[in-house]
Amino acid sequence: MNILATASRIAFRGRLFLLSTLLLTVNVSSTASLVWGAGGLPVAFDAPAVTVAQEVDSALVDAPTTGGQLMRLRIPVSTYVNPEFRGVVTEYAVELESTYQTLRVIDFWPKSEVYTSVEGNVAVETPRQQDSKLGFNVSAAYEPIGRATGQGDFAHKDSTKESFQRKPPMQVLSSSGTIRRGYGVFFKFRPGPLPVLEGVREIAILVEVPPGWRADMLQVSMQAMGTEQAGSSRIHSLGHTRMWMTTHREGDWAAAAQAKRYVTQERSLRSLAAASQSQVQEKSLPTMWHKMGAALDMVQPRIPEDYLTQVIFGARNRYRDNPATNRLPVDLRVAVLDYWDQREQLVQLAFPKAYGSPAYGDQVAISHRAASDMVAAQ
Repeated sequence: MNILATASRIAFRGRLFLLSTLLLTVNVSSTASLVWGAGGLPVAFDAPAVTVAQEVDSALVDAPTTGGQLMRLRIPVSTYVNPEFRGVVTEYAVELESTYQTLRVIDFWPKSEVYTSVEGNVAVETPRQQDSKLGFNVSAAYEPIGRATGQGDFAHKDSTKESFQRKPPMQVLSSSGTIRRGYGVFFKFRPGPLPVLEGVREIAILVEVPPGWRADMLQVSMQAMGTEQAGSSRIHSLGHTRMWMTTHREGDWAAAAQAKRYVTQERSLRSLAAASQSQVQEKSLPTMWHKMGAALDMVQPRIPEDYLTQVIFGARNRYRDNPATNRLPVDLRVAVLDYWDQREQLVQLAFPKAYGSPAYGDQVAISHRAASDMVAAQ
């Protein structure tokens, strides 16, 4: 009996040791990911939250249109490189996309550019020389009469030189073009004679919008590629970001105010999500067994790790009544609904009333009262 009790205690202590080891692994992994996230990648980006769309006379543009109005957007984009970075940035890319397909790209700046470190043309000379030489020695003998010998040589030299001018070899400095079937545009920048990609650049796009258009949203993606160490040839992603940029018609102050309200609500949502990180983690893995299962990839977190990215960039309002995000803290759930409310009000300004409401999934406007009622009911 004592032997069985002792064996039982040993087995129990073994399970406790295994459990503590798993929990320690979970905590260490979480800490490591937080440290990496705090350090960040060596290249960071920025773009304006709000930009003004200036109307352009269609008579001044040669490109064909489909009956809409032309708007020009001038957008400064910035790149910051960490001073401690010792690698090399080889390429910096920017993408702008009209996810609701309300902004059709007509033209864009800058265009593709090339450069060379050689000034003027390159002179090419090709000399050619051909030498030919012939030597002979003849000897003949006829014994009754005598002996005779003869010798001689012949030489000829032909020399020609060909020279011409040609263009020096070119390297790509920047490239650009449309994407998403004309509802987006990309820009790529590479270091030139001075290998500097840090700082601000201005890009511009000419877009066609529906009649009556007032405001809209563009999704901006930026990425830097290069080597992590000087002298290395392996290319890595050195930084990337994705953000919404709002735009409104110049002089439409009501649309400008709605764009600013959206920007304010998104900033508030991000700040609240960062402040609620510990609560979200606790609700995502509420028990010790959930943590163990997640460490062994046997249990999925109740709240997705990228829930905030899905909320901000999702094409559908899947968080209106979703089991995953219903577990978020109450104030964060209300902030999510308020965010979708402001986003929808802004997007509706991109669609003229004559064409009805925008058809982009199940997105519907949710008032603050409806949001509060939903939270209270849960």
